[in-house]
Amino acid sequence: MQPGATRVFLDANILYSRTLRDWFCLLSQESGLDGIALFWSEDVWAEVIYHLRKANPHHSDAQVGGWRRRLLEGFPDAMVTNYVIDPQFLAGDPCDAHVIAAAQKGAVDYMVTSNIKDFATLADILDFEIYDPDSFLCLIAERRPAATYATTKRQLKYWKMKAGAKELPKALSDARAPQFAGKVKTILQQIALRADY
Repeated sequence: MQPGATRVFLDANILYSRTLRDWFCLLSQESGLDGIALFWSEDVWAEVIYHLRKANPHHSDAQVGGWRRRLLEGFPDAMVTNYVIDPQFLAGDPCDAHVIAAAQKGAVDYMVTSNIKDFATLADILDFEIYDPDSFLCLIAERRPAATYATTKRQLKYWKMKAGAKELPKALSDARAPQFAGKVKTILQQIALRADY
């Protein structure tokens, strides 16, 4: 990550996971104007909403669409539009060509996805790097420790009020971010030692 804002495109599988979505959004907020800028597309959101509704047919509009609307309001510059599908992007998984096209159009530095293998054949022609969520969260923790510390405090404060909530490291491990979970566990120990909560 270079000085100034780091532009990050989130794939649908990141936004679908409440744990990962919350961490990325809060890290972006805590990193400030020259920190981490998040990006996504309508196609990505269509995937998220489809899978969320399929898994939760009983959920209300507020539970499916309401949080999406609030998130879009909180990140008004995140939506990438007006991209076209370059035929060479179809060489990978054709169903993921729209993700590559949107990330390229958004001139991002990184794309975060849980399906790196689906994009591996295109890596050499892209203008951005592709990371899995665990590796990228660890990169953020290394390069932006203050934002990571502040986000951990916010998460701790929020989830302490929720009865039966998982501990933060457990939730991250379950979301397939075990290395980052270890870093958060260390931060939680620091918070406890400093009584900083």
